This record gives sequence, C-alpha cells and structure tokens, in this order.
Amino acid sequence: MSKVGYIKEELSKLHTGYGLMSLTWKPVPVSKEISFESMRQVIALAESNKTKAFFNVGEFYGPDFINLNYVRDFFAKYPDLRKEVIISCKGGINNQTFMSEGKYDDVITSVENCIREIGGYIDLFEVARLDESLIKAGEEYPRESFEALAKLVDGGLIGGISLSEVTSPQIRAIAKDFGKYLTCVEVELSLFSLNIFENDVAKACSDLNLIIICYSPLGRGLLTGQVTSNADIPEGDIRKKMKRFHGDSLQQNLLLVKFLRTEIVDKRDAAHQVTLPQVALGWIKHWNGQKKYAGAKFIPIPSGSTIDRVNENFDEQKCTITDEEFQKINKFLEQFETQGDRYEHA
Repeated sequence: MSKVGYIKEELSKLHTGYGLMSLTWKPVPVSKEISFESMRQVIALAESNKTKAFFNVGEFYGPDFINLNYVRDFFAKYPDLRKEVIISCKGGINNQTFMSEGKYDDVITSVENCIREIGGYIDLFEVARLDESLIKAGEEYPRESFEALAKLVDGGLIGGISLSEVTSPQIRAIAKDFGKYLTCVEVELSLFSLNIFENDVAKACSDLNLIIICYSPLGRGLLTGQVTSNADIPEGDIRKKMKRFHGDSLQQNLLLVKFLRTEIVDKRDAAHQVTLPQVALGWIKHWNGQKKYAGAKFIPIPSGSTIDRVNENFDEQKCTITDEEFQKINKFLEQFETQGDRYEHA
C-alpha cells in the first residue's frame, strides 16, 4: 500500500482529530507544560479507540514557527509517541503578510521550513489558500503548487496532500490531475457554518471518496456556551473584532446555543447527559451516516488546551446524537440564519 493509501486508511478509522492552532495563535500562548499534557491525552484517547491521533498544525499559527516548535519539542520529549500520530501541516503563506505564496519554489521552501521547524517528516501538507494569482486562463487551480507537493511526496519528505479552503470545481480538478496524492479536504464546518453543504464541496468530497477535516467545529467557541458577550473574549483575540461576536449579531447567534441547551442538552435523561460541545461534535459526526455523503468521512478537529477539555471533546460515547436529535437540529437550522460571515469583521 502506498503512503497516501495508508494515511487515508488510518484517517478513515478516526472519529475526532486535534486542532493545535489555539495553543499558540493567541495573545498569550498556552504554556508548553499544559499543551504537552493535552497532546499526550489526545494520543492516549486515540490509542484507547485503536486509532492514530491526528494533529492539525500550521506554519503561521503564531510567530516564529511556535506552533511547529511545540510539536517538535513534544516529540523530542516523547519520541515513542510520534508513530502514533498523523500530522497535517498548513503552509504556503507569507508569515508576515498572510498572503498566499503558491509558486513552485515557494511551496518547496514552505515545506522545507516546516520540516525543519517541526523536526522531521510531515504526513500531510496543504497550502492554506490557493494562490489565485497563479491560476491560468481556463484552469481552476494553480497547477505549479501541486506539482511541487507531488514532487515532495515522491521524494518521501511528506506523505500526501490535503486541500484547504477550496471550491467544488477546484477539488474535482485537482483530484483529476493529482488524485493519487490526495487524501482529504480541510474546510470549516459547524452548526454556524454550513457552507460546504450549500456549495457542493461536501458532495464533491463524497463523490471522490475524500475525507473531510472539519475545522472550527465549535463555532470558534460559540458552541461551548462560554461566550455570552463580547466582553468574554480577551483583548488581542481575533474574534474580538468579528461581526459574529458583536452586538445584535451575537445575540441572534446565541439563539442557536439556547436552542441546543433547552431542546437537546436539557432534555437528555440522567443516564445520557451531554454538554453543548459534545452535541456540536456529535452533529458533525452524524453526517457520516447520511447516504447523500456516503463516500466522505467527516472528522471534526476541536482544540482543547486542558486535559478536561480534551476529555470532553474526545469522549466518543458522549459526542453522539440520536437520529431524532439530528433531525430536530436540522429543522431548526432551516429557519436559523447565522449573523456574520466566517471572517467578516464588525
């Protein structure tokens, strides 16, 4: 079996992945001590489920490669755990301007930088955004970005290619040309962000048997119940300026949180208690049983900077909902409209 095939097979067994962005991309990074405890717990819980752990990291998740350095130092301390983890790394962006850099040489440099800073082999690599400036007339995507990644897979520096923030036509075109290297597609999916069901991305992934890595599954914290006003967000946090977390928009969005609490969480019997985050994660995973998307696998990647949060988010028995609850939630979503786009500022 090829490395790409092996990675896809291991990912297909996975229920929940771990997003490490929130450990370091914040005004005050979580300490290494606390971060390492959480990372170890993610791996332990994956092992208990007889799966690999999945770490989602980024070249630009904080200054000076701090996110990758956390992972490097973690595996330096616990080298035997590296074989238990699939690492997916996002790059291909200028770390100062956050502009896409998809030229062949730029992608090679980005991957080499990430390998250096993380301390070794990377299972999956994805350019964070396609470099639109390189797309030639009549084409859907910048081919040279993927020629570079394919060369790196062939050379054994990375194991496979993931996609990030792509359209349905782009997914289909890239799969046609580079399908043997392709494993998964990382996109935002939560009860507040249903775009992939509306723009054919989920259907494209299903048609092509691609795994869907769902980032921000807890709505950037809104679905935890911990954000009730803009004052709950610390200064310097990117959410502080987002429309979704401001004024009337926030109050409208909190109606969804109220619905989940009163109609799902509070109506569970004593033997089947769940939390808001567990309902939100369970809703994403419930899509795995829907015939329309039978060819895809939905894997949410919540964060969790403490062991308690990790235990909550990775409790596979509790992070489930019933068919009735799934239908009830979707019926509510039909008449609910999220206020504030994914990256819209107030």
